[in-house]
This record gives sequence, structure tokens and C-alpha cells, in this order.
Amino acid sequence: MAEFATATGTIYYEVIAHTGDHPQPQTLTLLHNFMSTGRSAWGPLLEKLAHRFRLLLPDLPGHGRSQGYPPGFHYGAIAQQVADLMVAEGAATGHLAGCSAGGMIAQLLVHQRLVQPASLTLVSTTYSTAPQVMGQSQSLKPENFQAGRRWMAATAQLHDPHHYPGYYAEVVLAQFRQLEPATSIDLTLADLHTWRLPVCLIHGAEDEFFPPVIVEQMAAALPNAEWHLLPGQPHALIFRQPWKVAELMATFLDRIT
Repeated sequence: MAEFATATGTIYYEVIAHTGDHPQPQTLTLLHNFMSTGRSAWGPLLEKLAHRFRLLLPDLPGHGRSQGYPPGFHYGAIAQQVADLMVAEGAATGHLAGCSAGGMIAQLLVHQRLVQPASLTLVSTTYSTAPQVMGQSQSLKPENFQAGRRWMAATAQLHDPHHYPGYYAEVVLAQFRQLEPATSIDLTLADLHTWRLPVCLIHGAEDEFFPPVIVEQMAAALPNAEWHLLPGQPHALIFRQPWKVAELMATFLDRIT
């Protein structure tokens, strides 16, 4: 993996070469969800996406191999560090995608004009974590995530070996529990209405964190958006149905490029 120095540490990342026949492929940056890593989140989609794009796949600050993080894992500060990496890797005007927290950080990158992506794909995410938007103030509890019994232990193994035993529980999980709209994301639908880039929204109809009405509102507010609601599917679709997400992303990106 390559490494990129930031004000608070080092981002470790992969650049995955384009495998198709396009002479000058654009870069697609993929941002993972909180508590995950680049490859553990996007791994099953990489082969299909690399056929069309050069891929930039970071471990977000404080996650996986990446060392150091902004105080409180502040999403705005993380967005700035990711933007600096994208500029350094020539990805600032390529395509951008994010899942869950990665989708929130991607939206901040666009809204704050830190980069100028050609398109934005948002999977299982929201434009705000404010209770009046979410509909239930406690929905971001990790315990609400509909995953296997041992997902916490498996997730710890993405982080602890690169830091120290207990790092995941002591740092990553603890900081996730403390996130609030001011430190994560709190945009408005009026903010989204100012964006002109093509946006693809992919969401589970049974998302236990972000009710589908949020995505319906986003699709209505965005001037140039398409949205896909997958029946019977909960949160974090890149883990649930990566083949379907890859198919929807490829179709969207083929259409606009």
C-alpha cells in the first residue's frame, strides 16, 4: 500500500490499475463506511469497477492501516484530508463513491467544493444525522446493525493488528458512539439542490439506520439524480449485495461517461 501524510497522521491507500482498454481512464475514488476499511468494504466490487476506471481506495483516517485521525473523527476534517489525497493522486475531477459514513464524507467533499468530481454515487447513506431527519435519535447505535453475531469481533481484526489490541473498541467504536450532526453531517435539502453533477443513490428498503424516505427526499432535491431502492435489504448494501451495487454503479457510470 502507498501512504500519504496528513496533519494528524498517515493515510494508507491502494491505487488499483485500470484493466480495460480505455487509453486514459478516469479515477474512481471509493470511500468506505465507518469502522471498516477500503478493501473489506469495496473488495467484491473492485474487479468490475477496475475494468472501466483506475481506482483510488483509501483506508480512512484512523481506520485499518491508516494511522492518526482528526479529533473526534470529525467528518469535515477527514473530508479535507481525503481531498488532499485525491488532489495528490490526480483524482479530484474523477468520479467519487461512498458507502454510509463514506457517503457522508463524499457529500462534504462536494458541498465544500474540496474536489470537483464528475459524478457521485451514494450507497446506504444520508445527508444529515439530525434526529428530525433520521426519525429516531438512537438509530446510529452499532447494536442496531443487522449483521452476524460475531461482526464486532471480525471488525476489530480489521484495525487492532495495525494499531494495538483493543484499539477498535477503545478508539473507533467509542468515537462512533459519540458522533453527532455537528461532527458527522448535517446538510439540508436546499444544499443538495445546488449540486449539478450526476448522482446515483442506492439504498436498502429495510435500512435500519437511514429510513428510505431520506433517500427519496435526496433524489427529489438533487437536480440530476437517479435512485434505486432494493427491496428487503437493510443497511450497508456493499456487504449485502455487492454484485447488485456494482451492476447499478457500472450502468450509471457507463451512461454518463
